[in-house]
Amino acid sequence: MSSVLFAGAEAPRFSDEIFTNEPTLDEIFADPLVGLILRRDRLTPGTVRAQLDRERHRLAGRAGAPALRRAA
Repeated sequence: MSSVLFAGAEAPRFSDEIFTNEPTLDEIFADPLVGLILRRDRLTPGTVRAQLDRERHRLAGRAGAPALRRAA
């Protein structure tokens, strides 16, 4: 998504001292189209966050894996 520019988007922000234009999960979940897709798939933002956290833990358990941040 980093190559996508949104009309009227906020100014880029710094996250963990890295310049980023990536939207937060809250911003993604606030998108009406994403809401429609989640409803169609019988998902909620909470279930998606939980799955992301499970995958983060799984990946962090691999030897030599870089530290991964919790899904915001």
